[in-house]
Amino acid sequence: MPMWGGYWGMPWGGFGWILPLIGLLFMVGMGLACFRMMGGCMTRHGGPTRTEVEGLHREVRDPKEEIRKLRERT
Repeated sequence: MPMWGGYWGMPWGGFGWILPLIGLLFMVGMGLACFRMMGGCMTRHGGPTRTEVEGLHREVRDPKEEIRKLRERT
């Protein structure tokens, strides 16, 4: 134990409460940052949009029509 009478004694004066407060604020801030990052990942990128789905349907439909036309010719 230090000779001034305690770990939060004279050199700190009345400001010994500020370090735990800074640590607590840092932990809360990091928790909120993690929560926002995970929440954004789950909501915004949940699935394809309507235009993406329509584009995929078109990509499948076009070759099927070409195959059907080629079979009709023969």
